[in-house]
Amino acid sequence: MTTAYPKVKARKPRGGFVLLTVQQLCLLWWAYRTRLVQLMDFRVWFAAQEMVARRCQLAPDQVPEYTPKELHGLVGGVGGEHLRASLRRLEALGLLIWSSTKLDFATTPADLQGAYDLTDFHIMHGAIPNHSRRVPVPRQAIRLIAGGCRVSVIATMFGHMLRCLYYKDHRCISGGWCKASWIAEVFRVDLRTIKSARKHLVSVGWLAMLPTSQVLCNRWGNYSLVSLSWQRADMDKVPVQGAAIPSAAPLVFYELQSTQLPPPPKLFTTELPPLTKDYTKPFQDLKHQKPALQTAPPQPAPAFQYTRPASSGPSSGVEEQGKANTKTLSLQPPTLRHIVPDDLSATDRLLVLFEQVQAQGLIGKSDSERLTFLATAEHARVRGATNPCGLFAVLIRRQLWHYVTDSDEEAAYRRFKQHLYGLDAPRAAPVSPPCEPPALSKDAAIVRYLQTECARAGLHGDVFGVVSRDDPSWTRARWDRAVAEVAQAQVAWQQATAHTRCGDVTGLREACGQWEAKMVDEDGWE
Repeated sequence: MTTAYPKVKARKPRGGFVLLTVQQLCLLWWAYRTRLVQLMDFRVWFAAQEMVARRCQLAPDQVPEYTPKELHGLVGGVGGEHLRASLRRLEALGLLIWSSTKLDFATTPADLQGAYDLTDFHIMHGAIPNHSRRVPVPRQAIRLIAGGCRVSVIATMFGHMLRCLYYKDHRCISGGWCKASWIAEVFRVDLRTIKSARKHLVSVGWLAMLPTSQVLCNRWGNYSLVSLSWQRADMDKVPVQGAAIPSAAPLVFYELQSTQLPPPPKLFTTELPPLTKDYTKPFQDLKHQKPALQTAPPQPAPAFQYTRPASSGPSSGVEEQGKANTKTLSLQPPTLRHIVPDDLSATDRLLVLFEQVQAQGLIGKSDSERLTFLATAEHARVRGATNPCGLFAVLIRRQLWHYVTDSDEEAAYRRFKQHLYGLDAPRAAPVSPPCEPPALSKDAAIVRYLQTECARAGLHGDVFGVVSRDDPSWTRARWDRAVAEVAQAQVAWQQATAHTRCGDVTGLREACGQWEAKMVDEDGWE
């Protein structure tokens, strides 16, 4: 019987995506492995990609503005001279050209400034199958890398995106075979760290590994799905193990691992294994010359007294043992001396730690500092692939609040709002959502691209003459139809944006009203 492995399809991942060529990703990794750039420069490059993606729907007459402050919000850390040094290294190599109105990225090795030995790059590029394509990299993954990840986590994300993400017929497709040993060989990272990073990505919900037979695993690796609907807010909503994939749920993410124990092998036996050779030899005389110290004779145990159980129900050792285990497994109150993973995932326990940090004078009592504390916990949960609790403790002890990024603060804000108002808080009836803007045709996409590039270059006017001169198939009627389609799409985009903002304001007003009513009921305010 042949097992069917599903593929997740969507028009775009949640939050959008950026089309990057395989050659670009290999070029960036090659520059890092050859020590031409540092890990901070690696993150800055991805942060710059996110900054360009944020302005993908600007009107043709609008000129984008890129600031170091926005870059610092995506990367985090100290900023200042460190970011400027990263930009200088990227510009010296030719990977990124920074200006306040335009960002240019290298797409081929010919765009590099200088002569370099590209042997390792060509080896890596040739080891990737179907390397003449573009990869739809989710923007959530771009922000995650820009905010700071271990090198093994970045390499694991790269490997699964290269093998499991495709863009075909204007749709993103997730699903493919990826081997941990292949990632370790191509990216030159230790295999154990790759497996640990893969486990971390599965735990946060970014990656799912479907059950695969051992024969297929040995040849092709595990069948994996990169989530097209992942975001930071979904980290606590990863389904339990053992869930099945419905046939009509393309955007829902599942972890497919069975919780049942495997059947016992055929040669199963309850006998102990044979002793090793060291213990099969006859006993030898003691080699110690000095006798052991004499200890006090053991006290006799008290006589066993039978006590009738208080309840009339059956009494068994299994029941008593279960009660003892329940008491043992109960969580202890949160303390800074021993931070456990539940402290980072439970908001109420995290707020108790916040009060303890306040008592030690490591942070203030304002609402913004409380949000910063929660954002630090979010930063440690995602970036701490091996020891998130230890990372969180170090950030608190050294007061490294500047490592928090914008995405960490957004996740912390949603988390604290959910803690205050809950998931099922009543909301105002939403207005009817506008219809989804139609996808642009090929002619309209060309016109929009030309309008945007001319606006960025400061050129105004009709460029139909230039287009028709280079391509005689462009007529005035064809050009006018494409321009009208672009204008209609821009109106639809503006309506969708206005509807989203209106919905956010309505939800915030309703939440404030609920908070006021709650405070009046509890404290009797008038």
